[in-house]
Amino acid sequence: MYEYRKSEDVEALMEIAKFSFVVEKSKHEFLRKYIRTALVSGVEMFGVYDSKKLVAAHLLYPYQMRFRNSMVSMGGISKICSRPDYRGKGTIRFMLEKSIETMRDKGMVVSMLHPFNVSFYRKYGWELFFRKKLVLLSPGSLIAKENPSITAEYLKFPDEVCKEFYNEHARREYNLALRDDPHWKRHLELSNNEAANGVVKFERDGKIVGMMALYLSSGEAMFESIVTVKDFIYNDNETKETMLNYLKRLSLQVTKLRMVLPEDFLLWPYLSDQPSEEKIGNAGMIRIVSVEKLDGLSVDFELEPLIVSVNDKFSEENTGNFEIKAEGGFLRISRSTKSPDIECDVSCLSSIISGFTSFKEMIEAGRVQVFEDYRGQDLPKVVTFNLEPF
Repeated sequence: MYEYRKSEDVEALMEIAKFSFVVEKSKHEFLRKYIRTALVSGVEMFGVYDSKKLVAAHLLYPYQMRFRNSMVSMGGISKICSRPDYRGKGTIRFMLEKSIETMRDKGMVVSMLHPFNVSFYRKYGWELFFRKKLVLLSPGSLIAKENPSITAEYLKFPDEVCKEFYNEHARREYNLALRDDPHWKRHLELSNNEAANGVVKFERDGKIVGMMALYLSSGEAMFESIVTVKDFIYNDNETKETMLNYLKRLSLQVTKLRMVLPEDFLLWPYLSDQPSEEKIGNAGMIRIVSVEKLDGLSVDFELEPLIVSVNDKFSEENTGNFEIKAEGGFLRISRSTKSPDIECDVSCLSSIISGFTSFKEMIEAGRVQVFEDYRGQDLPKVVTFNLEPF
């Protein structure tokens, strides 16, 4: 009989993780430091034990993340791994089922993870919920204008003004998560191939109007250097252009510029040529931990009452008929004894409520069963995006 419990056995996790993630020897110490740093900054490790032996484990990251128009408690699941001699013995299934119970007990409403394989996690109730745009270009191809009234300051770590500016933005945009100092330290953690990083703050008349995070690394070719840009946040278009101009001025030092952006970021008008690479890829998966705790979610749409029959193989609390409606700026969800209008599993519902997809799309894909009383009620899609590393 397996036992699921909290653990702090870093070395036991290291042994499993090295094999599961094919971690090269040169990166062992980096992984060990990453895990230890996480565990002293609010992250918890949970493991599956067979007697006294750790046979599977994961890390649980606590976040406050924007979901529709509300900030909700989100559990980030990471480093999911198991011993090779316990593969196919139900350890991962047992662990993920217990993780849902743990997150519910902690008041977490949804869970997020970055999948190595979508179909693997889909069967456990997670579903795709955002994409990210990756753009690779020469910084010299940027043609944005600089506004001389906006000044830039490079910081090794965000100051209090930057942190407050970011969190205010996170409360309004996409599915961003609030960050305190431990979150920022993880976000700015250097990987093995990175040389330096920091945050650039942009101000006008003494007030912050924009910020971005930069990561400098070496490329594969000799003397090739790459700057990766994340958290590209601005208040207005003049600030956006000034920030792009700042990146253009790095062209004497930087060979390539890589930008990690939401799908709807408009870049092409500020380029003199096409990027050398531009792709949009699926990035993260979402799972509802508690359907009923979504009651009261702030939304900007109206929805006539809809009875949804939800199937969740790993949570009885999420299984059954629920009435979902939106009125007065809030989503209302409650259990119902009425006959369902539609039926779906929790993974499908998770993606729909996030705004990544809709009932219409999932009906067309055969993921939602429709009954005769369904009148076409649906939730609107939105641009979803999250950039937390875990």
